[in-house]
Amino acid sequence: MKNIITLFIFILFISHSAFSQDFRIGLKGGVNIGHGGEIKGLTSGANYTGDTYFSNPSEGFHGGIFGQYNLGKYFLRLEGLYNTVVTEFPFDARPAEYKMNKINVPLLFGYHVWGPIDAYIGPAYNSMVGDATLEGMETQGGVVDIASSYLSANIGLKAHFGRFELDARYEYNFSSNEPYTIDMIESAYRINLASFENRRIHQFMVSLAVGLFDSNYRPKRSRSRRGCYFR
Repeated sequence: MKNIITLFIFILFISHSAFSQDFRIGLKGGVNIGHGGEIKGLTSGANYTGDTYFSNPSEGFHGGIFGQYNLGKYFLRLEGLYNTVVTEFPFDARPAEYKMNKINVPLLFGYHVWGPIDAYIGPAYNSMVGDATLEGMETQGGVVDIASSYLSANIGLKAHFGRFELDARYEYNFSSNEPYTIDMIESAYRINLASFENRRIHQFMVSLAVGLFDSNYRPKRSRSRRGCYFR
């Protein structure tokens, strides 16, 4: 994770030095709604369910930094986000939370559509922070077996108002997804052995961003100077 953060900061620094005439660096944060996930009960006994459960959407959060280079109606944007993603399985006795934390690094290609509206699309590299967990698992301390890093795809719209941006996007998870058997606490959740059919969590993200270093808001007396600025 340290290497990812170092690389991100290095890219932002080089990009700002090279493209400081039309470059923005800032902070962003917001909420996300996670969805996806499927668990199928295995009927190992007469009292054990064989039902299939699909997770319900639940709220998480994200926050981090971004850098954007504008070229006419097009732009290239790099972000580094800390992202908590959550869903909840509605088992018969009580729900169980499925949760993961990750570092999310999207590289986005965008187009200025009209007025304050921009559209964008692009891949993202995701690196897990700690373990993904599922409440109620009797084995592995509740840790779910998923890839430590994976790729995802982002598509969205954003609207800019001066230094501020309102952003809405959808992220699709491309992580590997082979089913495997888990053992749940039957007395608490009314499900025992089960197959974790789908461990992917996709998400809808809404965030607010503010530009801290922005060439469009540079004081006139300092436009001939190089380097960062703040106003």
